[in-house]
Order: sequence, then C-alpha cells, then structure tokens
Amino acid sequence: MTGPQSFVRGLFEGELHEQLLFPYPAPLTERAPEDAATAQRLVAELHRLVDTGVIDPARMDEEERIPEAVIEAFAACGLLSLSIPKAYGGLGLSASGYAVVAGAVAAVDASLAVLIGVHCGLSSKAIVLFGNEAQKARYLPMLARGETLGAYALTEPETGSDAQNIVTRAERAPDGQGWLLYGRKHWIGNGQRAGVIVTFAQTLVERNGQMVRRPTAFIIRPDMHGFSVHGTVRKLGIRASTQAELVFDGLYVPDDHVLGEVGKGFAVAVNALNAGRLSLAAGCTAASRLLVDEFVQYGELRQQFGATLVSFEVTQRKLATIAANTYAADAMVGTLAAALDGTDVDASLEAAIVKVFASELIWRATDELVQLAGGRGFVKPWPYERYLRDARINRIFEGANEILRLYVGLNGVQGTAAELQELAEAFKRPLQHWERVAEFATSRVKSALGRRDTFAVPLHARLQPHARYIEKHTAELAQATQRAVMRHKKRIIERQMVVERLADMAGELYARTATLARTQRLLEERGAEACARELDLCDLFCVTSGRRFRNARIALQDGGETIDDRRRAIAARLRSEGGYQSPATVLDVPAPTRPKPTLTPPADPRAVRPAED
Repeated sequence: MTGPQSFVRGLFEGELHEQLLFPYPAPLTERAPEDAATAQRLVAELHRLVDTGVIDPARMDEEERIPEAVIEAFAACGLLSLSIPKAYGGLGLSASGYAVVAGAVAAVDASLAVLIGVHCGLSSKAIVLFGNEAQKARYLPMLARGETLGAYALTEPETGSDAQNIVTRAERAPDGQGWLLYGRKHWIGNGQRAGVIVTFAQTLVERNGQMVRRPTAFIIRPDMHGFSVHGTVRKLGIRASTQAELVFDGLYVPDDHVLGEVGKGFAVAVNALNAGRLSLAAGCTAASRLLVDEFVQYGELRQQFGATLVSFEVTQRKLATIAANTYAADAMVGTLAAALDGTDVDASLEAAIVKVFASELIWRATDELVQLAGGRGFVKPWPYERYLRDARINRIFEGANEILRLYVGLNGVQGTAAELQELAEAFKRPLQHWERVAEFATSRVKSALGRRDTFAVPLHARLQPHARYIEKHTAELAQATQRAVMRHKKRIIERQMVVERLADMAGELYARTATLARTQRLLEERGAEACARELDLCDLFCVTSGRRFRNARIALQDGGETIDDRRRAIAARLRSEGGYQSPATVLDVPAPTRPKPTLTPPADPRAVRPAED
C-alpha cells in the first residue's frame, strides 16, 4: 500500500497489517516519561479539586453550569493547555498523554470532559494543526492561559456535522480583504463565552476549470461585526456544559483569519475530529472502568431473596460482559493514541471505530447499572440516573454512530471497488492485460484452497486460537466486501444496511486484534500466571466478538438481503401512511393529539434560555 497505512482499510482487502498493532505500545512512562509525569500531576490536581469540593458534579448538574472557580482552577494547573505546544505556553502533550488526562476528566464529570474536549481537542488542536505562525502566536498563548475558552462551530441545523455539505456560506467582502459569513451554527460547546472560535463556511473555489463551493475553515471572535449568540439550550444530560446557537449575519472575517487554505476546510474538520474522537473514547473507557467498580460494590451491598445481587448468574453475566468490553476498549484507545502520536499512519477509520465502540459501551454500562440499582437507579440523589443521562450524548457527539459506521464501510470498500473496476477493464482486453488477469486468477485459486493472510508475530499459545479466527474472519470480510461491490456496484452507497454490516465486521476485527496485541504484551512482561485476569477478559471478548462477526456475515448472505427488502417495504408503507396504522388488539381507540415534530426550537421559554453574559 502506498501512503500512510491503515489497519482497518487493509482488513477489507483481506490484509493483516499486524505491524501497525504489534508490538503493543509500551506504557507512557517508557515512551514519554515527561508526558507521563505531567499527566500524573494533572490527574492528582483534578482529584484534589474533587476532594476539596471545588468540583461537585451533582451540584453542577442541578445548577446547569460549571462554576468560574472550576474554570480558573483548570487554567491555573494547565488543564486548558493540554494540546498546545510548549512554545506557545502549553503543555504539548502527546495524543497518548492527552487521552490519559481526558479520560480522567470524563471519569470525574462528563460536562467537564465536554469543556476540555472542545477547548483542547477541537478548537486549540485545529489551530495547532493548521494555523500559520501569526495565528498560533496570537491565539494559542491566550487559550493556554485560559484567558478565554475555545469553541468549534461546525454543526448546523440543516446538515448536522456533515462538513462537506454545510450551508453556511462565505462571500468575498467588498473591500477585497476579507469574507462575509452568513449562516447559523447550533449546539456549539463553549459557544456562548468562547473568545476564539474555529468555524466553517462554503467558499467558491476553482476545481477543474469550474467554480464550485468547498468548505473553508475560519478563526472568528465574538467581537467581529455580524456575530451574535442566539441562546443556549437545556439538555437531557451534560447539563453543566453549555451549547449555544451562533448566528453569522454578514460576519466580517479578515483574510488573515482563514485557517489553512481556502476550499480545504474538510481536512481541518477531519483531523480535528480524529483527536476529538480519541478523547471521547478515552473518556467513555475510563468512565466504564469506574462503572465496573460501582457495579461490583453496589451488587455486593444490595440483597434480594437472601443473597447479594452480584451472586446471581444473570448479574455476573452482565458484569463480565461490561468488564471484557472495557478491556477491549482500553486496548483500542491505546493503539489509537499511539497511532495519532505518529505521522505515518492513517487512523481516521480506527478513530471512528473506537468512538463507536466506546460510546456504545458506556451507554450499555450505565443502563445496566441503573437496572441493577432498581428504583435507586431512577431517582435522585443517587448518581446513577445522571450517569445514564450524561452517557447518552456520546453516541451523537463527534459524529453520530450510524454515520460513522457508513463512513468506515464506504471508505473500506473503496479499494476493492477500484480493483474490481480495473479488473473489469482488463477482462475486456485479456490479451493486452494478461498479467493482471493471471494475477486475479491466481488469487482466486489461493482463496479456494483456503489461503489467507496470517499473523507472522509469535503469539502465546492461549492467544493462538483467537488469532486463527481473526485470520479466517479477515478473509471472510474481504470476500463479503467483494461480493457486495460486485452485486450492488455503484449503488453500494445506497445499500446502507450492507455497508453497516461490513463496517461492524471490520470493527470487531480491529477490536479483537488490538485486544490480542495488548494481552500479548502483558504476557511477555508478566507471564501467564500473573495475567490470569487479563487472559479471561481477552478470551471472553474474543469469543463474543467472533459471534457478532459471524452474525453480521450471515446477515450479508441472501437471506439477510431478503430481510433488508422486507425492512425497506415496511418502512415505505409506514412513510406512505404517516406512521403506525395497524389496529390495537384489545380496543382500537384514537391516539392523543401531540405536537408534530419540528426542526425549529419550541416556543416554550423553558426549553431555551437567554445567553449568559
């Protein structure tokens, strides 16, 4: 493969680029001792703020705000300068160091994780990656000192976070020295009080002799003419954080505030989101570790039918599942962080997979904890209902999980689609392209004989059965990808249920391989006897992951496609009839009158509050 390699992209073509995951990254104390020391200091300071009552998650949730004292304390200890280079007054943490700290903050409070993620992981990071020297010198020091917060304004009412298709537009200003931005951004974290905001708008650029609109990134400030904050919203969870709607009405932005190149804002968005997905996944994983602890502790405390809840097998099944998935998520966070530390790996698909996996893990874990706690899980002052409310946003943040699955799947099939198109041309003129045709025929013979890519790295005997299944499933993913592309051709983009299954199969393979790599390293360092806990977690995760892979593969066969046809038919009827029209069984009575869904904010003044000063 040419260019930066991707483990996940290779899977779709039946290739195991094991060198990207093996050996598993060494602990941060070995790879970057200074980063490790900084992270440990910051985590200790964070815990001190909790112990002294400066940070009170329950109170922040109730009051729906983060106190200024917390923000000032974060600025003083360096928690607002994580991703900013030392040359500009920041801590210059690596992706791995940043993941450790972001995870620790999320484990304390989800709203604080949003504050840090937006300020450090999106806004500041975008300027670090794409800002010119003047922009960095002007804005990074003030962001590092916490003189102001940073925000990242991508999401729009019409298009969500689809950076390619945003509707906010930028026109050249009459003075020829800047831009006028028109549009609205909503649900922008820190937006009501940020002094430095990275945003995006469509600009006219020339491509192949034609003028087309492409997104461009800009640095804006609230003191620029044409900027206003419409208000902030009240939310289900992460209530202490604030999300605002921003209005650009002829917002004047000078040319020197274009971030990166005109027409190339998509690259800014994607690279910033990779870092954001890492921090979100790290936070979900760190919080899941704590939930396992609380699950055990509450289960040992609560008794039912003369026995503790955790003594029941049903409870043990849930507990073991959450722990095994947390172990796998932790392994993926480690591989992703190490990949983002370097520059020779394309980790965009991996970042999407880890974000999806970790965000769904924390949702299931909080839901099971609420279930375990029963009535106490549903009411205040117990914290479990807050955990559940706070966890829900993670499946939406940094790209909705459904969209990220399609992103992984469609990007994964590109290589196979291109190869098959090339082969189609070759078969039209087999004599002129006999080498390509012969190569394809040889590969088919190897496939028929069961030949597949294999692990070259030595693995502990306990892990080898799992490795054999990964090899087998990698070949099956490649075959399934090829069949899907050949069957649907260009319409593969419309067969989202097919693409989603391919993405899920790739995600399971990535998760299992990362888990094997992590466990192999622990075995080499500590020996099998000292790794009994981790071996059990690895075994459970790999077996259950393999079963999920098999279910997805079976669903891609003819029977699965038939079920998809039935789903589409049912959905078409529901759409044509305006909803569920089958009569009730006991007595069919009229449905209550309810307001119809709308994309505009409701009129109820309790739903939207004025922006804070």
